[in-house]
Amino acid sequence: MKAIHLRPGRPAVPALATLCLVTATGIAPAQAGFDFGDAEDGLQVTLDPLIQGRYSYEHDPDGSSSEFDFRRAWLDTSGTLFHPELSFRLQPDFSNGEVSMRDVWLEYGPGEHLGLRAGQFTVPFGLARDIGGPNRLFTELSIAGNQFEIPAGRDTGLALLGGAGDDRAWAVGIFDGRGRLDQRDDRPSTSGHLFSARGAWAPVGSVPRDNTTVGRAVERTVALGAGLQAASRNHLRDWSRGQEDTVDRQRADWVTATADAVVKFGHTSLSLAAYRRDVSPDRTASYHDLGAELELAQSLPLEGLELAARHAVLRHDAGDDLDGDERWQREWGAGLNWYHRGQRQKTQLMWLDRDTDTSNWQLHLQHQFRF
Repeated sequence: MKAIHLRPGRPAVPALATLCLVTATGIAPAQAGFDFGDAEDGLQVTLDPLIQGRYSYEHDPDGSSSEFDFRRAWLDTSGTLFHPELSFRLQPDFSNGEVSMRDVWLEYGPGEHLGLRAGQFTVPFGLARDIGGPNRLFTELSIAGNQFEIPAGRDTGLALLGGAGDDRAWAVGIFDGRGRLDQRDDRPSTSGHLFSARGAWAPVGSVPRDNTTVGRAVERTVALGAGLQAASRNHLRDWSRGQEDTVDRQRADWVTATADAVVKFGHTSLSLAAYRRDVSPDRTASYHDLGAELELAQSLPLEGLELAARHAVLRHDAGDDLDGDERWQREWGAGLNWYHRGQRQKTQLMWLDRDTDTSNWQLHLQHQFRF
């Protein structure tokens, strides 16, 4: 991601602190965005802007660095067109200094719990993407989640979505397997498509839309989820792991599976997920990768404050030369979340160590603001 830098990095701290203080004292209600029109008249639009300002400090024995950037700057636009059953979403992102488009889709919903969606949107698969970045305990994906989700999380395709009440949800879709429209670069068309599906069931409570406590006691929840992806001759990543030097020779057939759970009780929220992927590249040896993550949220006695912790592991089947032993990577994370208007407005202080063999670590101070 390109960052909008303020150099040197230190002046960003008072700017972000001022933003936190100003928005923290706001008394605006917690409803979403700005509404225009009426669905019964054929046009209803909701504007829900989001800004995440982030100050980052990275410690490195060879030279530390800091920067300020806008991690997210969205103008989330959603509503209905012509008929209450025809909905849409447009989500432009201005965070990298130029406009890119995240969600662009239309959905026809003939029933209360059934919809047919077409366009560019989040591929149904894992818990982290299902929750969404603005609602996660840790804004950034773990090393495991990032490795097994498709890059940028979105693709162009067609999906059927459904459920039953608040305790069941499912989605299944076919995508073109090339990722976001604005991030395809020089990658050629693929001869195979990407199939992806996810299902979630909550035997206790409802399917969660976050894995936090939002800094207070929570209703009891036990939710289980599973996802599956499969692709043929796909090149979302370099599946040859450096063995082939041209994009058209880096394709592979692959299958990825995940299982996850969210448990909430009292002042605690616990979420975990496991991943496995089997890859059969066109021109190199087959391999498989494994990953897992565990996240814990514990609300504190002071209203709105929450302690966050994470541990993730990633096992690469082999090194880039495919001749080495299994290769492990671990991540530790800890932080403090301060919710001012629930998920709509919060301040987060996060520490991440993604390589325990060295003394490298990162510190993030971030504020999220929805108007």
